[in-house]
Amino acid sequence: MFCSLLLNKRLTKMLTLFLLFFSLMIVGNATLVYVNTTITDSAVLECSIQNKNITDWSNVRFYWQDNRDFVLYSYNEGKKMAEHVNDYYKHRVTAFPQDIIRGNISIILKNLTLEDNGRTFWAFAAVLDGSVMKRYHLEHTQICQVTLQIGVPYQNPMLDVNMETMTAVCTTQGGFPAPEIQWVLLNNSSHQSVESRNIQTTTMQNYHDRLYSFHSTLPIPAGPHKAVSCHIHNPTLNRTMTATHTLNKGAGVTSSPECLISAAVFLLTALHWL
Repeated sequence: MFCSLLLNKRLTKMLTLFLLFFSLMIVGNATLVYVNTTITDSAVLECSIQNKNITDWSNVRFYWQDNRDFVLYSYNEGKKMAEHVNDYYKHRVTAFPQDIIRGNISIILKNLTLEDNGRTFWAFAAVLDGSVMKRYHLEHTQICQVTLQIGVPYQNPMLDVNMETMTAVCTTQGGFPAPEIQWVLLNNSSHQSVESRNIQTTTMQNYHDRLYSFHSTLPIPAGPHKAVSCHIHNPTLNRTMTATHTLNKGAGVTSSPECLISAAVFLLTALHWL
C-alpha cells in the first residue's frame, strides 16, 4: 500500500513536470516570429502582453532591443523615453499609443535596409499593480522575439536562345537573397523540369550593395520542345519571375548531328544528278 502510494506520487510529479515543460515549449514557440518583408518598407514587430490579472495599464513599462543590445524603443508610465533609443533607430520606430493601455506593445520599424536582415529583436515588459506596495504583475519579462528577413526583388529575367548551339542563357540582377532557379521545357501537353546537373549557373554578389546577379546556361536537349522557360524564385519574398522563349516548330529536334549529316548527304546527291 505504501509503495503504491509512493509510486503514484512520483508518477504525478513526473506528469506535472512534463506538462509544465510542454507548456513552456508552447509559450516559447508562440513568441518566436519571423517577419519577411521588402527593403525600404516598414515592418510591424507584433507583441501583446497576455495577463488577465492586469486591469490597470497606466504603470506599464516596456522596451525593445536587438541582438546587439541596441534599444529601438522605450516606454515608461505613459510616455516614450527617446533618450534611451540608439542613434541607429532614431526616427525609425513608432508604437501604437492608443493600444498600449490594452497590452499591445507592438512597434513599427521603418526604412528597412539589408543591415536589418537577419536581425533579431526582443520585447521586455514590466507592469506594476498601482498599489502603495508597488508589487509587480509582471517584472522585467521577455515577452516576444521577432527575426526580420529582408528581400530585394529581382529585375525581370532576360532569356536568350542560340538556335545554332541549342543553348539558352537566363540572366538577372539586383536582388537579395541569392535566387533559386528552375528550367522548364514545354511540350504540347506537358512541362518537363530540367535536372540541375545539366545546368551551369554562376551567382555573384556585389561587395558594396550586397545584391546578387546570376547567369545560367541550359543546353537544350533534342526533342519536340515548343518552348523553354527560366523561373527565378526569391525565397524571402516568395516571388517567382518567369521568362519564356518559344522555339520555332519544336526546333529542338534539329539539334541532332545525325539529322544534319543525312540532310547534307541527300542535298549533295541531288546536286550531283542535276
